[in-house]
Amino acid sequence: MADEATKPAAATPAVDAAAAETRQRILGAYKEMLRFQFYGTVGIVVLTIVILVPGFITEKLSPPLLVLVVLAGMLGAFFSALTRLYHVDDAGAALITPTIGELGGKYMFMYASVPSVIGAIAAVVLYLVFVSDLVGGDMFPSIECTTADGCKSISGLMQHYWPESPSDYGKALVWSFIAGFSERFVPDLLQSLVKNEEKKRAGQEQGGDQSQ
Repeated sequence: MADEATKPAAATPAVDAAAAETRQRILGAYKEMLRFQFYGTVGIVVLTIVILVPGFITEKLSPPLLVLVVLAGMLGAFFSALTRLYHVDDAGAALITPTIGELGGKYMFMYASVPSVIGAIAAVVLYLVFVSDLVGGDMFPSIECTTADGCKSISGLMQHYWPESPSDYGKALVWSFIAGFSERFVPDLLQSLVKNEEKKRAGQEQGGDQSQ
C-alpha cells in the first residue's frame, strides 16, 4: 500500500521535466518564428522602398501594379502573423529562452514563410478578380488597360493595366494588403462568386422551364 501511495509522487518530477522541456521547445519555436516573421516584414518594406525610389527620382520608372499588389499582400500577411505572435502570453519568456537547435531552422523558416506565400497568392487572385470586373462598386478599384492593343498578352496584363485614378490605386493596394492580412477574405470571396453564379444558372434554368 505504501509503495502504491508513493508512485504518483515519484512520477511527478519526470512529468514536470517533460512538461518543462516541451514548454522550452514551444518557446524556442515561437522565438524562431518571431525572428523570421520580423526579418521578413522588414525585408518586404525595404524591397518596396527600393522598387518605388527610382519612380520618385526619375518620375518615369513605375513598377508594374501586379508587383506592388504582391508586395502588399505579403506585407499584410507578415503584419497579421506578427500581430498574433506579439500578443502571445509567453512573448517575454520566449525572447530570453535559448533557441533549441533540434527545432530545425530550415523547417521553421519554411513554416514562417507560409503566410507570406498565401498572402502573395491571395493578392494576385484578388487583383485578377478586379481586372476581370467580377466585383464592382465604390469600395473596389476600377482597373483598365491603358494601351490601344487591349492588353491581350501577359506582359500587357502586368505592365499596362492601371487604376483609373489615384483613389483606385490606393484601393487596389489596400485590398491587396487586406487579402494578405485576412486569410479567409479571398477564399470567402471566391465562394461567394461561385454561389452567385450557381444561383444565376439555377434562375435561368427555371426561367427556361417555365417558358416551355
